[in-house]
Amino acid sequence: MLRFNKSIELAAIVLLTTAGLGAGGGQDERGKALASLVEAERAFSRTSEEKGIREAFLTWLAPDSVVFRPGPVEGRPVYEKTDPANPTLLTWGPEFADMAASGEVGYTTGPYQVRPRRGAEPSGFGHYISIWKTQPDGGWKVFLDIGVQHGAAGSPPASGGVASPAVTARYAPLSPDALRDEEYAFGRLAGSFDQAAGAKGTRRALEEFASGDVRVYRPGKPPAVGKQGIKELVPADAGRVAPGTERRLGDYRVGVAWSGDLAYSFGTSELSKSGTAAEKTAFLRIWRKDASGIWKIGLDIELAVPPEEKKAG
Repeated sequence: MLRFNKSIELAAIVLLTTAGLGAGGGQDERGKALASLVEAERAFSRTSEEKGIREAFLTWLAPDSVVFRPGPVEGRPVYEKTDPANPTLLTWGPEFADMAASGEVGYTTGPYQVRPRRGAEPSGFGHYISIWKTQPDGGWKVFLDIGVQHGAAGSPPASGGVASPAVTARYAPLSPDALRDEEYAFGRLAGSFDQAAGAKGTRRALEEFASGDVRVYRPGKPPAVGKQGIKELVPADAGRVAPGTERRLGDYRVGVAWSGDLAYSFGTSELSKSGTAAEKTAFLRIWRKDASGIWKIGLDIELAVPPEEKKAG
């Protein structure tokens, strides 16, 4: 069943003008808007370093935010329950960022480090992905947070350059009706990817649906970039429906930018076989239209979701 993200807000129309990224927005305006997104991510990390994980996430998470634990859940309640005295130190930095032409949604990704306390050596490493949205006041807030753990892979990048994709096509903001139509069509496309994954396996489906510079994330390994990265991180039979097995797409959400050039889909899927526990997977995919106007997956991440423990009694 499709559950569309209700992202159509009157405030977004105003934000298109303030961001300077409507139909007349150029590369200079895009660069400035991207810089503001990157700086918001860095400020988020600084807040974590200075005030702790709980304070940072409650400061920067949007009211409707989603975090993966490992499945998608409401974000703010997770951190409201976090011990404010927890000494764990979490820091990170963006190495790649992208945003819609309309300027109201974008994302960053990069490495993170975990220390058991301030001054200690790092004890955990990984890569995060944050989807950001502008709020009615024009500021950025985190809408979605997800990541993978892996071995040591260097320090979070300093405040230097952050890579972003070259954008050749220009997109004007859609009308509310056109955006609803685009979101519905995109939701069906996102669902068709899951069908292809069940029939062919996730690897082959990604090779068909992904862009040439797709970023692929799987737990235990640093992310890989490009079609070769799909082969490196995604097993050949992953996601394929074997005889006697059923693949079911859970409740999932999609969102499309006002400009109709950047979108995301996230949720869960299950592989189940009679007499065995279902294998549940949480996923996020970020999509961008290519120069021909075709949706392509630019980022793919999947996390295994452990079976829920049955409650006694």
